[in-house]
Amino acid sequence: MLDAILPVFLIILLGVAIRHYEWLPEAFFPSIEKFSYNIAFPALLFVGTAKLSFHGSQVGELAAATLLPTAVVAVLTLLGLLLAPGQSLPDAARSSVFQGAIRPNTYFGVAVSALYFEPRAAALVMLALALCLPVVNVLSIIALSWWSGSRTDFAKVGKTLASNPIILSTLAGALFSLSGLALPHALMNTLDILGKAALCLGLICVGSGLVFSLEGLRPVALGFTSLLKLLAMPLAAAWVCLMLGLSAPVTLAASFYCSLPTAPNAYIMAKQLGGDARLMAALITLQTLLAALSVPLSRAFLPLLGIQL
Repeated sequence: MLDAILPVFLIILLGVAIRHYEWLPEAFFPSIEKFSYNIAFPALLFVGTAKLSFHGSQVGELAAATLLPTAVVAVLTLLGLLLAPGQSLPDAARSSVFQGAIRPNTYFGVAVSALYFEPRAAALVMLALALCLPVVNVLSIIALSWWSGSRTDFAKVGKTLASNPIILSTLAGALFSLSGLALPHALMNTLDILGKAALCLGLICVGSGLVFSLEGLRPVALGFTSLLKLLAMPLAAAWVCLMLGLSAPVTLAASFYCSLPTAPNAYIMAKQLGGDARLMAALITLQTLLAALSVPLSRAFLPLLGIQL
């Protein structure tokens, strides 16, 4: 798996170097982030989802193998936040902890799975993302609204959800796949080119957003959130697959999905919707670095649990 992970980390390091050594103007990154988040990334999600088949037993199996562990970790996160003293963890930080515990880095997941897995297994990873992204984004926006420090405006929450490009593009791709229609080749190829640009630009932006300063860090929150995301969630996925007797390809795709570090887009949402952007950046940094261990281990420990691949 090193041959698949290393290129992804090298592109992330390129983003670190560009920002650190100021090879490009500072305005480059906000513009690229906006382009990637609103245009290129939705194109990637739409094309990837539109090519999937949402028929057959694997869809239900994969939904159970990814959404149930997500629900388990969401509950554990909420319990941990309820026990945390209010003075030690402000509300804005709580929303970032919640995001950091449940959201996956799609750029990382698509790039590594495309390099490492067979096309069929990579398609299952994309299917897992298509099934889970709307759910985790809805939960994250509700959490950000709940802990924003103001009264929850459900109309505003609904408007935010209805205009979220990640949710819209994923749902549009799923509906298009289910409809059985086919886009003109020229249009599909255009979206495909935009989608490929999203991976490179997204990974560079991930690198540019990594934070290596210790100032103002919350080590307990960082450790708690990262353990939930990178350890508890993959273990929960393996346990669900074992208990339900799911197939090896579904188990592998679910374990891989659940081992992904948290999403860099969570920083944008934290900044826009009143979360703790500093803590979110630190969570993205730590989990991205730890993913070099968590992603390979997500496969390595499956045989130890009696799951035959």
